[in-house]
Amino acid sequence: MKVRNQPAGQPALMTVVLAVACLGVTAAGEVTKADQEKLRAAITKGLGFVATKGDLWMEEKNCNGCHHLPEMLWSHREAKRRGFVIDSAKVDEWRAWAEPKVKNIAAGLEGVAFMTMAMPEKPLAAAESTKLILAGQQADGSWKPAGQLGTMQKRPTPEAQANSTRIFLLALDRLDPAACEKARAKAATWVGNKDAPASVEGFIYRAHYARRFGKPDEATALRAEILKRQHADGGWGWNVTEKQSDSLATGQILHLLGLYEDKDPAATAATDRAHQWLITTQREDGGWPIDSTLVSKIDRSDPKKANSLKSVNEIYAFWGTAWATIGLLQGVPVVEAKVGAVP
Repeated sequence: MKVRNQPAGQPALMTVVLAVACLGVTAAGEVTKADQEKLRAAITKGLGFVATKGDLWMEEKNCNGCHHLPEMLWSHREAKRRGFVIDSAKVDEWRAWAEPKVKNIAAGLEGVAFMTMAMPEKPLAAAESTKLILAGQQADGSWKPAGQLGTMQKRPTPEAQANSTRIFLLALDRLDPAACEKARAKAATWVGNKDAPASVEGFIYRAHYARRFGKPDEATALRAEILKRQHADGGWGWNVTEKQSDSLATGQILHLLGLYEDKDPAATAATDRAHQWLITTQREDGGWPIDSTLVSKIDRSDPKKANSLKSVNEIYAFWGTAWATIGLLQGVPVVEAKVGAVP
């Protein structure tokens, strides 16, 4: 923001004041919690965007995807747990549409894992999902990443492979704990990898894995690493070196931070800043804008690829909005506590 007619030699105080006000930060540096009414309004708009665009995806596609049906079901399940009025018949319709498509893994097996984590109390096609995941484990103990999570995103292949391995093990633990233990032993080299991630998701999935499988010190250390990477505006960028915040990374991190049971002051302050950033950057249609080129490494700059760029931008806008909504939901108290949080 540029302040016009600023007297020479004086700081642009108005710029600072406005920027601070937008993020809910006081002049003393204290972070204010997002107003619950505004938080709930942002969530409601986000759910509406996800439902509308998700229905369109179902009409036009014949796959669950790793970025559409799982997140649709996940966001609405979380909303119901937190007291939002949800159209249960519509959710049942989505589930019925998705169930026979579990076996369609041409776009990537990760969709099966995400679908399991979206509805852990009643996994979609549980027996079929278990069989598919176990069959996907390779001789070296890893799972080969596919689709957007594999070769299309800006991170080294080994990192993508380690991420997918953790994702499948987290899902398998929900489906068949005994089989998961055997698969974990086989994947020990991959889940023990300590190489510095190129994407924030690398830290996120490590933290989820550490939390689930009883490594509290590692989980706490990973949270600290994630908090270090929060931007001044309150968001996070998907790439660890990216200075621009995005809804995908910010939503995924808010979801993760909400799963830690301790009340860490630094995490609480970071969460409040992130809530403010998401609330102030949401579009009127309920979605969040995201520049897919910050995540995808596929060059679509050629005008001949305009349709491809439009398509991937729509996918990432949905993906980011779904995760932003799921992340914001962590800021609303649970009223239906019989189902545990995931992953």
